[in-house]
Amino acid sequence: MRDATASVITASDVPTPRSAVTRAKLLTVAERLFAERSIAGVSLNEISKAAGQRNSNVCQYHFGDKSGLVQAILDKHVPGIKARREQLLDRLRTSRRVTLRGLVQAFVRPVAEKLEDPEGGREFIRINAQLIALHTLSVQGVRRSPLRLARADRFSRALLEAVARRIPEPVAHERLMLAAVLVFHGFDDHTRMLDAGTRRRAADDLAIFVANLEDAVLGLLLAPVSARARAVRGG
Repeated sequence: MRDATASVITASDVPTPRSAVTRAKLLTVAERLFAERSIAGVSLNEISKAAGQRNSNVCQYHFGDKSGLVQAILDKHVPGIKARREQLLDRLRTSRRVTLRGLVQAFVRPVAEKLEDPEGGREFIRINAQLIALHTLSVQGVRRSPLRLARADRFSRALLEAVARRIPEPVAHERLMLAAVLVFHGFDDHTRMLDAGTRRRAADDLAIFVANLEDAVLGLLLAPVSARARAVRGG
């Protein structure tokens, strides 16, 4: 995977109607195959063939390489989730009811809404679940990510501040990373069970799942910090 900051001329620099249609089709096929078989398990050539393209280099033409294609999927979905979270944060502040539970709901529900997004929402959830480790390593500064990952915004800062008022900030950072793992892998597993027919598709079933997930995240964030954790973290 290339460094996402590298200068690469792709079709997106000079879009035409036909180019836009081809790019959108490639994205849709990539979302489906990455969700079904994993990012590492699918080649760009396979995506090109599945999209009905004769040119085996069409993905490179539109996205540069696999990192560019994954980045395009993130760019398609992540801004909407961030905007929705900030909208919910503004509502909480307007009503003067900024509670940790309210923030957790604003953290979880925009992801839940992706389940009803017909433009690759479920596939995005599965793909992002695969990238959670990469997100975590990037935030911790362990590895430079080849992707442009989401940076701290108003909502994430508000959530961190709310948690850090209750537990030491270094522990709060780690628990929020664990919360992200729980949310995306939880929804990933939920969608797979739905698709396998082992769970009902009723709206109330999803509501129960989301409520339980919010409770689990809240419990994770509020769990007492052990003496050992405090000693290791200097809290």
